[in-house]
Amino acid sequence: MRAEQSLMPEPTARLDECSTPDYRGLFGWPVRWQGGAPVLVTGSGIGAVLVPRSLSDQVLYSLSRQGCAGPALSVPTRRGSVVLLLVEADAPAFDLQPLPDGVRVLTAGTTIPLPDERRPDDLSHWIVEPDTHQRWLPSLAAVLTCIRSAGRVPLDFALTYPPHRRAG
Repeated sequence: MRAEQSLMPEPTARLDECSTPDYRGLFGWPVRWQGGAPVLVTGSGIGAVLVPRSLSDQVLYSLSRQGCAGPALSVPTRRGSVVLLLVEADAPAFDLQPLPDGVRVLTAGTTIPLPDERRPDDLSHWIVEPDTHQRWLPSLAAVLTCIRSAGRVPLDFALTYPPHRRAG
C-alpha cells in the first residue's frame, strides 16, 4: 500500500501560488486577484503615495538618504508611468505644507497592480523590491517629509549617485 501511495502524483500547486511572490504570506499585504493578476488594496495599515516619474529619482534618493526607503513600484498610466511608494498608513499624516506638483496620497480602497511574472505584457515593475528581511514599511509622515525635501537635492547629484536599490 505504501508503494502505491508513493507512485501517486503530488497535487499540483495553483499557478498563481507558484509564479508570483506570496505578498500576503511574506509581508501581510492585503492582496487579491483581479482579472487574473495580483493587486494590492490600500487601507488596513498599508497605503501608497503616487510620485510623477519626473520627480521619482530625487524622491528615491531622499528616501534612501534618510533611511526611509521602502518598496517602490513603477506603474503605467494613460499619461505615462508613475512611481508608487508603499507606506505604513496606521497613523494619519497631518501637515499643512503642500506636496510637490503631481504627488498624491492614494485613498483607502485603491487597487495597485503588482508585478506578475506570468504576464509578459505587464509593464508594472519594482524599482525598489520589497525585502523579506525588512518587512516593515516606512511611515506615511516620514515619506511625505522626504518627498518635500527631495527638491533640495540637486537633480544631477541624485541622478549620478542614486543609493536606492534598483530591481534588475
